[in-house]
Amino acid sequence: MTDVYHEVMRTIWDHNLHFGLWTSDEDESPNRVAAERMTALHIDKLGARHGWRVLDLGRRVGTSAFRLAEASHADVVSVSPGAEFVRRATARAEALFIDDQVRFVHSDPHAMPFPTNTFDAAWAVETLPHLGNRVGVLRELARVVKPCGVVVVSDFVQRKPVSQGLLDDIEPILSTYDIDELPTFAGYPKLLASAGLQVVELIDLSAETRKSVPRMQAGARAHYDALVAAHGEEARKYLDQILSPLAIQPSLGYLLAVARV
Repeated sequence: MTDVYHEVMRTIWDHNLHFGLWTSDEDESPNRVAAERMTALHIDKLGARHGWRVLDLGRRVGTSAFRLAEASHADVVSVSPGAEFVRRATARAEALFIDDQVRFVHSDPHAMPFPTNTFDAAWAVETLPHLGNRVGVLRELARVVKPCGVVVVSDFVQRKPVSQGLLDDIEPILSTYDIDELPTFAGYPKLLASAGLQVVELIDLSAETRKSVPRMQAGARAHYDALVAAHGEEARKYLDQILSPLAIQPSLGYLLAVARV
């Protein structure tokens, strides 16, 4: 089975599907470098180390879980709601001979099959927007992480509350990319508190990630015909939405939150 979304994003962006981080307007680092820099920032904020057991809440091929395991030497358990993605990620781990350190589990993120206080830390790198009911997922992360353990999440947000009209206008884009809703930056501490998490740090990375969508659009234009020829109307759906002028919204942004149970 072909994961058309992954094939489109891998082609127009990079194998690491997360947003990139650029240090300044003058920084013209390639997409891959910027995306790896973003992953490295998440790893730094999590602070995991050898002997820790860390929960990775993922969705697809496990790139972030592999990076975390390599950098921290922690044991990583990655949960995904997609059984096929778990199968593929497990095959990658076996091919890399790290399946004893990184394990992939098929599970509902709202009800994970782990006892309370199982993990030393957990993270969700750009995963929450795609799962619905953020508080429910965050509450489950808080349940499985030990008291005083660290939880790191990154999310797409409204930097300031925007009009319902604009939200209605961009709804087709959000829906195509499985984004249920966009919380506000100012409301995020309350959202975390509702899940039993205490904010340690809340970082607005909107400026540092601003080049991500324009870079994706450039890739979409360059590879449009080839991707549609290879993958048909499903690829066209993803490409048309990322190429929409509405895909770039200064009022929307990127948040990284560090919290403790």
